[in-house]
Amino acid sequence: MAQVKLNFNLDLEPESVWLTVTAAQAARASIAYVQELGDFRCGPNYYTTRENLPSYLIKLCISGEGTLDYDGQSYTVQPGQLFWIDCMKPQHYRTAPGKESWHVLWVHFFGAPCEAYYHLFLAQNEGKCVVRPGSDMLIHSALDGLLKQYREGGNTLLDDVQASATLTQLMSQLIHAAGTRSDADNLPGYVLDARDYINRHYAERITLDVLARAISINKFYLQKLFKRCLGLSPNEYLIHTRLTRAKQLLRTTSAPISQVALDVGINNIGHFISLFKRYEGVTPSGYRQYWYNPEPDHSGET
Repeated sequence: MAQVKLNFNLDLEPESVWLTVTAAQAARASIAYVQELGDFRCGPNYYTTRENLPSYLIKLCISGEGTLDYDGQSYTVQPGQLFWIDCMKPQHYRTAPGKESWHVLWVHFFGAPCEAYYHLFLAQNEGKCVVRPGSDMLIHSALDGLLKQYREGGNTLLDDVQASATLTQLMSQLIHAAGTRSDADNLPGYVLDARDYINRHYAERITLDVLARAISINKFYLQKLFKRCLGLSPNEYLIHTRLTRAKQLLRTTSAPISQVALDVGINNIGHFISLFKRYEGVTPSGYRQYWYNPEPDHSGET
């Protein structure tokens, strides 16, 4: 592993908090875990330059203003905004030039699940690492909770498990915030109409052209809008809808696999089996064996 490169100036007010955590080995091996965290009240000369650190960093701006250079982009981080970065990549963040202070809550964390959550966040946020959550108080509360936990001890495996639950909730909230970052509180009408059409007609032949004509919208615009709002293309959403219904049928009926495929709008049984296995990791028959195994009827036995 490459050596960590680090240069920093901790221009901090005395009331700032900085905690280092040593998570239990069992936690480090399998779940998201805290490495260090803090409540920094930074002066004008605060900065950090770093790379090659196996860690993720979430930093929430409470007041003041900061700047971030990361992954070829430059960002201004204002109150209510936060950034989430992979610290293996080169990064430079600091109190914004001309500003006297920058108050931030932050946590460094790592663990097996974190990479997948991080890439989901980037995918929902158009590759950007800065986001303004719809309600930063939820994020603020989660970070405060972690600080309180580790200031009061937090040295057992059970503490690490509780912290992991908070981190997982935090990451999930940020993915959701990135996916709903538009100014409108609700999904656009076209997206709602398209989703409703798929939910009602999934057993029929639905192409992007069919869907666009049904709701009177340009198909390319629909494709982009649907993906941006829901994180799935219309076709991906259709597949998910069909497979969800297929699983319900496999679990609750004894209908032949070929009939289940037809009932959810897939005419080619080979394609249905291949698609099901790709998404579920098991064939439809295998799935049914796990979830649908009715007891034989012994009512006529003597």
